[in-house]
Amino acid sequence: MILGNDEKKRSRAWRHGMTISSILIIVIAAFFIVKMFTSNPLEGHWSHEDSDMDIQIKGDGKAVVEFSDQFQVDDVKVTMPYTIDMDTKTFVLRADDAEIKKAVDKTNGAVTEAELDAAVENLEGSYEYNIENDYMTLSEREYGEQMVFEKE
Repeated sequence: MILGNDEKKRSRAWRHGMTISSILIIVIAAFFIVKMFTSNPLEGHWSHEDSDMDIQIKGDGKAVVEFSDQFQVDDVKVTMPYTIDMDTKTFVLRADDAEIKKAVDKTNGAVTEAELDAAVENLEGSYEYNIENDYMTLSEREYGEQMVFEKE
């Protein structure tokens, strides 16, 4: 038997064990509650329903947009900075000329800067987002056009 027949020692060990496990449960619950309210709901890999465009939204304020079949070269990727406001459910994508030039350089001339700039310019803007199950709908705030993405 643990701690022999000394009832006092067993009682003290039981209290210490219960105290430690209770504190541990509270800390874990607090961690998940804080994480739930402060994490980015859009973070992840999203695939556009109507085209072969994919967006990987990272937690560091950058989204990697991949155009699979829009150009002659497969997998043209452009990094776009974004901001998110979870209170108003607003997602703003911005173009970065330096990132567009990097992406053009990686294609070895197969894609021109004007072509890629036009594709990125179509995505640049302010969107209201809505997430239901594994689907994200981005509604353009100015014109109301919608893009639907599925989480991969």
